Amino acid sequence: MRKIALLVAATIGSGLVASTPSMAQPTIQFGLGPDGRPQIGVRDPQQEERERRERWRDRREAERAYEQGRRDARRDERRYGAYEENCRNVTIVDQDRWGGSVTRRVRRCD
Repeated sequence: MRKIALLVAATIGSGLVASTPSMAQPTIQFGLGPDGRPQIGVRDPQQEERERRERWRDRREAERAYEQGRRDARRDERRYGAYEENCRNVTIVDQDRWGGSVTRRVRRCD
């Protein structure tokens, strides 16, 4: 109960502080995290604007390259890059004790 009251008070307080138009400095942001717990963070509007412009610029460049005939330009941004380039997926199909097939996928990197 006390956490909820603290969250409500912080939300109302942040609305009063962040509502002034002259604030271009980083502001405190209150919200809920991905796990549902209250979260407090610092937000820089100028940094967010720069990141947004950079994403749009990259997207426009990829669209222009695709229109020019380079079909692999859009493929680079969709590529799953969490692993190294020399990794592969190996599919292993086994039978369980009742005769059914069990499929396992293993990521192997050289």
